[in-house]
Amino acid sequence: MLSTPLGAMKLFINGEEVGFTAIKLDLELHCPDVSGRYLIQYEYKNEMKNQEIKCCIPSLDVKGDVESGENLEAISFYKNDIKLTIGVEGEFTDDTKYIDYSGEYLSNGIQYVTYHTSVDRKFNFGVSWIQPWTEGNDIQTWFGADPTLIQNV
Repeated sequence: MLSTPLGAMKLFINGEEVGFTAIKLDLELHCPDVSGRYLIQYEYKNEMKNQEIKCCIPSLDVKGDVESGENLEAISFYKNDIKLTIGVEGEFTDDTKYIDYSGEYLSNGIQYVTYHTSVDRKFNFGVSWIQPWTEGNDIQTWFGADPTLIQNV
């Protein structure tokens, strides 16, 4: 579990909660005002077959805003002066000839979806929040939650 200002971040595999270690990350040039920046990794093996790998805040009660980019799917949640973003690597699609996994946006987070063709890999979730959030620092959580900007951990 990762404690955030919007609630406890949890990881679920096919609906079952699993433990994880949140890796605290340094702040970078693109996100100097971010209050918290973490990486959550899940080690997937092909023999595990199809899985839904969900990273979410079960108690969250605010609508999320999709903030995707190139090779990035992200969802942000705003409440009072807090903005929290969860990002994953890839493009959500049903076309398995381009990518061997996909994902979905959730009302309280985001998830990867694996297929029988998914290869062994680490699935990464970037989690970033800022408080106080303003229009001037809004983009920083997007950069902070982008797993492709995280150095090898």
